[in-house]
Parts: sequence; structure tokens; C-alpha cells
Amino acid sequence: MEKKEYHDWLKLVSINSLGPSKIQKLLKIFKSPKEIFKYDNKQLSNLTFLSKNTINEISKNENNEFIENQLNLLEKYNVRLVSITENEYPDLLKFIYNPPILLYIKGNILPRDSRAIAIVGTRKPTNYGKIMVQKIGREIAKTGFTIVSGLAYGIDSCAHKAALDAGGRTIAVCGTGLDIVYPSVHTVLAKDIIQSGALISEFPLGTKIEAWNFPTRNRIISGMCKGTFVIEGKKTSGALLTAKMALDQNRDVFALPGNVNYPQSEGPNYLIKLGAKIVTNAQDILEEYHFKMQVESERITPKMTKEEGEVYKLLQKNDKNLSLDEMVEQSDFSPAQLSAMLLNMELKGIINRGAQNRYWLV
Repeated sequence: MEKKEYHDWLKLVSINSLGPSKIQKLLKIFKSPKEIFKYDNKQLSNLTFLSKNTINEISKNENNEFIENQLNLLEKYNVRLVSITENEYPDLLKFIYNPPILLYIKGNILPRDSRAIAIVGTRKPTNYGKIMVQKIGREIAKTGFTIVSGLAYGIDSCAHKAALDAGGRTIAVCGTGLDIVYPSVHTVLAKDIIQSGALISEFPLGTKIEAWNFPTRNRIISGMCKGTFVIEGKKTSGALLTAKMALDQNRDVFALPGNVNYPQSEGPNYLIKLGAKIVTNAQDILEEYHFKMQVESERITPKMTKEEGEVYKLLQKNDKNLSLDEMVEQSDFSPAQLSAMLLNMELKGIINRGAQNRYWLV
């Protein structure tokens, strides 16, 4: 959409009595907001789905303060508007109930993003959950699938990072205006996502954190994806709500089986009882779309810090695996430093850990 069109689109969505369904009916008739606003009350009165109050709002409503505020913020934060009539708008999202008429976007949505999988879960994952989202998320991203999630703590941020580590694409659907990164600790992650995908929101710029925004946000996460994969979460969690929305949208639902003694496994195990497909590796998801993982001719090593690189070289030199104590003896790192680095490298899928805390390269 060209910037000169922003004003009319913002005016259209700011009319309180016009919901998404009525706006879509109007767009089928008039093709653009500019054409809608050319008609007077008498001409619009022929449209039986519009009340007199709505017709008056269309004719008179300007909401100039809102529109000018949004135009200024769009410029300030380098955010674009994409309407439901445009090719860049996610194809699958157009077919959900009451899809957003306008999306605010930072970054780019590409045609290849129509092949997307949502990965969602708890904000407080177990180490098992972190390891599995990194492993499966990276493998899915390597095959060309786009990973979609919600930029939240825990599984969401791990899913985005897994896609980035694999050199793949990822899209974050936000529950605030795009001038606000929530949580703020993910500011750097958000910038990385923009370079390899997009941040998107249906909420106007300036929209702050509100609890009820996130269920609304979740329908977009599931709606723009072929399937939703739930890693961990309670039965009452937002991840389970996203899975329910996926089912309502006639999309696939996948779940990671977990230890019945952990509350984080409650949601996925419940979904499996209801018929969600059990996922223990990436191929369990890919095969649903007749897609096989490709064997790589060269091993792709995720990004590592300088210190992690030293540990990587240390393990490379040894034909057999090393214990934590052996690595302490052969390096300048303390046990605490090594433990932290080894956990990060395990989450990135660089190393494996076996019995008695012995480590080796994947």
C-alpha cells in the first residue's frame, strides 16, 4: 500500500460501528476505502447491511486525532500498513473468522511464508521443553518453513531463536502496538526477527499491554499457519487457547508429549488425548505436508559466542566425549562458566549430553 492511502484505510477501520465483516462486504462492492467515501448517505442507504447510524459515521467520521497520531507514529517507527486486499497479506489469514482488516508490519512477509508452522508454549518451560523447541524448531526452519510465534518469554522466544539459528524465517505476532516491544528484554531479538521475517500486529501504534489483547493476537498466530505445535503449557494456558483457535480454523494441531508429573506437560498431553498428533521430531510435522527433511551435505553450525567457540574447538580435538571436569582441566573456564555455556550450546543443538555429564558434538 502506498503511504498516500494510509489516511483512508485508517479512517475506515476507526469507524466504531463497522466491524471486519461489514468492511469486507463494502470492499467487495467498492474495492477501496477511497471509493467508499465518495458516496453520500442516499447512495449508501441502498446497502441493507448498513444501519442509518453507520451510514452517518461513514459520511461524517474523520477521527482526525487518531489518524494523525497513527500517521506520525508510522513514520517515526518505520512501520507499514498492509490491508486485507493486498498480496503481502498472509493468504491463510484471509480465511479465518473476522480477519484483521489492517496489519501493522515491520520487516517483510514473503510468498514463501504461506508455508508456516506456529510454535507456542509456556512462559516457564522445562529444560526438556527448551531443548526440544530448539531441536525441532531448527529442523523445521531449515526445510524452508517459516516459524510463527508470539515473542513472549519461554517457548515463544526459543522458537524464534531456533529459526534464526537455522538461518530461516520467523514472524512474531505482537499483542501491543509495534512501537512497544513486549517483553522489553526481547528488543534485540525483535530487531533480529525484522531482518529475517517480520513483526506484525493488528493493534494501532501506541497500544499498550492489556491482558485481553493476547487472546486476540493468538487467533492471528494460528490463522496464518498450516498447523500449530504446542510444546508445553497448562490446560488453561494461552498456548492451549491458540490450539483451540487452530482447530476452529480447521488447521492442524501438534503436541509434544511430556512427563505427566510436570504441570507444563498437562496441556500437550491433554491435546494428544483429544487427537492432536504426537510430535517427537520435525519429520512428524513435515510428513503431514508431504515434505521430507533433506540430508545436508555440510553441517550447519549455529552462531556461537567467542567463548562457546573455544569449547567447540576443545570438543573437536577429542575423539571421545569429555566430562565437565575434563573440560575444566583443559580450559581456562570455571565449572560455573562451562556449565552455563554447555547448556546454551545444548539448547542450540551444537552438542549432546549423556550420562555422568559427558558432552560431545552433534
